[in-house]
Amino acid sequence: MTGKRYLALALLALGAASALLAEEDAATVFAEANELFDEGNRLQGSAPQEAARLYRSAALRYEHLLGERGIRNAKLYYNLGNAYHQLDDIGRAILNYRRAERLDPSDANVQRNLDYARTRRQDRLEAAGSGRVLETLLFWHYEFAPATRTRLFAGLWLLFWAAMILRRRVREWIPREVTLALGVAAALLLGSLAYEAAGQRETVAGVVIVPETVARQGDGLGYEPAFQEPLHAGAEFRVLEERRDWLRVELPDGRLCWLSVPDVELIL
Repeated sequence: MTGKRYLALALLALGAASALLAEEDAATVFAEANELFDEGNRLQGSAPQEAARLYRSAALRYEHLLGERGIRNAKLYYNLGNAYHQLDDIGRAILNYRRAERLDPSDANVQRNLDYARTRRQDRLEAAGSGRVLETLLFWHYEFAPATRTRLFAGLWLLFWAAMILRRRVREWIPREVTLALGVAAALLLGSLAYEAAGQRETVAGVVIVPETVARQGDGLGYEPAFQEPLHAGAEFRVLEERRDWLRVELPDGRLCWLSVPDVELIL
């Protein structure tokens, strides 16, 4: 029994040492990628071709950590999105910013870079009429980033309870309407955050990653184009159905079409 216990302890120690070495190696690769990216930024103005090579090398290292190492976190996706953004690969930049956003909706840097990348894509897919009405009525849900709404909720929630306590002690200081308004505003912000979190879990979304793709009326090349113009890199969509190598999707403006699977990537 003693020998078996020693063997078990030795195996545990070996496993722990291997895990520690793997973690240190991953940290080294991540640091190398960051250095390559920073060097690319320094050379972007004076040597753009060399800068592009450095960005591609950084992206390969980030992809290695995501693929072979199976590491998945918002910071890694954010850095990969930045590398692709510097390479003018708007499709993959938006894709990885969206993945980072899904893992950490409160990161203001992710939201800022995602918003900017969206301004650089070729397609302008405005929300449908009903969507625009909702965006106007619920402007705080659509205009404010999740991090901003989280801070607003926390502040209003504290003010609500402070008002409740003051009303119990010195009723005339805080009108009932003020306390009610603070509670309703906090509840609306909490509902906004909960709705967004639930939607992100349930919705399968994706991004066009090729320079352009022809949206079809059906699941095959034999079908007519769905629109006069192709869709371009960075166009986002919601998946409705999958059939062989085709996806039936809904665009932000409400239009429906089929897209070829090799031309897109999903935000998983």
